[in-house]
Amino acid sequence: MLGCFNTNFQTKKSAMANEEHLKIILQGVDIWNAWRESSPEIDPDLSQADLRGTQLQKINLSDSNLQECKLQFSDLTGANLEGVNLVKSKLQGSCLQNACLKKGDLSGAGMLETNLQNANFESATIQGAQFNEDTLFSQTNLKGANLLSATGLSTAQLSQAMTDKLTQLPDYLEEEIDDDFLLQF
Repeated sequence: MLGCFNTNFQTKKSAMANEEHLKIILQGVDIWNAWRESSPEIDPDLSQADLRGTQLQKINLSDSNLQECKLQFSDLTGANLEGVNLVKSKLQGSCLQNACLKKGDLSGAGMLETNLQNANFESATIQGAQFNEDTLFSQTNLKGANLLSATGLSTAQLSQAMTDKLTQLPDYLEEEIDDDFLLQF
């Protein structure tokens, strides 16, 4: 089972991330969240930052630009990622349990072996994201989410998640679900 672990900040400077924002996040979650509270008008830019293995539990990254960010093996348990841009980010082995990613954009994100249990992806764009059989979806809210062109998903995984009629699934899953329905007769 996937855990949430690693306490080191293994960060390299990025050419694209705002250097001031990068320095603040490296000071820890409490300082980051205090800064976000005192500067609500700022939409942080951490694009292409290397934040692999960081402890970011309960961090407020709402409306942040994390495009192409390296977050492998990071702990984002309970994080506020509402409206976040995680396009083409690498989240392999990360923990997103109980995280809020409502209306986030995770197009093309690498989510192999990621723990998404109880995460809220309502109305999120997850097109073209890569998953595998080790991605955990227990009680994950995918209502209204766009998963078109996502790879590596199975009906078994999605049966553990919450979906609705607005959830858009990849074509290969739609066909599998139709076949399962027909087998009932």
